[in-house]
Amino acid sequence: PNKELCLQYGSSAMVMDQRLFVTFNPFNVYVTQADTKPGCVLRQSNVVSVLEDRRLLEKNEVAACKNNMNTWAFVGDLEDRPQLSCVYKSQDAQNEFLSDPRLGLGEDVYDNDLAKAEKVSNAKKVKQ
Repeated sequence: PNKELCLQYGSSAMVMDQRLFVTFNPFNVYVTQADTKPGCVLRQSNVVSVLEDRRLLEKNEVAACKNNMNTWAFVGDLEDRPQLSCVYKSQDAQNEFLSDPRLGLGEDVYDNDLAKAEKVSNAKKVKQ
């Protein structure tokens, strides 16, 4: 909804809303289907001019996010009740579209020895 603003002050994002339900007796994990929406992550230097100046955030909210997390992101139109989130930039994130996806963060057959993984042939491996 705010394409030009996002290009100028941040980065477009694909936002995924998902819930996890964990039961303890018995222990199970249930996952909802992800709901994807377009969004925008603002550069920290632009938060005040974009969100605070529009009176979408107060100074104490901006300061708390900046001190504890990283920056702000939003879903929806800034002129029509957007969903704002204080977001943390993960230092562990990897763009596996640009690298070998077998060496990602998930559990896989290569977890025990990543160095060997680069030498393994492209044959399909099945985890026992």
